[in-house]
Amino acid sequence: QARFSPRPRSIRSVRRFSWTNQGTYIENLQGRPETRIADTEFAVELQNSDRFAVGYSHEYELLPRPFRVGPAVTLPVGGYHFDNGRIGYTFGQQRKLAGNVLAEYGSFYNGHRAALSASRGRLSITPRLAVEPGISINAVKLVEGSFTSTLVTSRGTYTVTPFMFVSALMQYNSGTHTMSTNARLRWEYKPGSELFVVYNDERDTLAPRFPGLLNRALIVKVNRLLRF
Repeated sequence: QARFSPRPRSIRSVRRFSWTNQGTYIENLQGRPETRIADTEFAVELQNSDRFAVGYSHEYELLPRPFRVGPAVTLPVGGYHFDNGRIGYTFGQQRKLAGNVLAEYGSFYNGHRAALSASRGRLSITPRLAVEPGISINAVKLVEGSFTSTLVTSRGTYTVTPFMFVSALMQYNSGTHTMSTNARLRWEYKPGSELFVVYNDERDTLAPRFPGLLNRALIVKVNRLLRF
């Protein structure tokens, strides 16, 4: 990765510019390239912590076996080249409603993909209660077929004390037709020592009697810091 990020003195509204170039190269055990990624991004960070960015990536992906990329859509074995362009805007955490909005378009395996997402959103309802909504929509058109997948998330966090909080994440995935829940309690009962109580739940939204339970788990974890 290489980055150049000057801080202009003549533009008061801009905190810094950022130009980043990065690459990834992965081979399998036979020495054949599995993944190659070349990515470049130009971003402007404003004094109010907002951030605007545009980027472009060129990728290569080797599929050693058929890959199910979407509902009833399976890609054959082979090497695929695709390019992707993106533009995004991040609203700073100092705002009542913060988050990142991103739009993407480009080739995708042997077809094209258009995506729109809103992530890392945060709405502060009270100083102790915050909600983090998110949504991602991908419209994919391939030789083998077309599909649109939607991922909707919502996380709520309530801070009981500086040492205890409760959070819950709910997620719906239209590709797998599942709704999952992850609820967690974290309590730092002593400095460096914590208690976690976690509840996981996954349900099938297409079950005859919605919601059909797929799996459920209750996890308790305790750690204790010992000083010598």
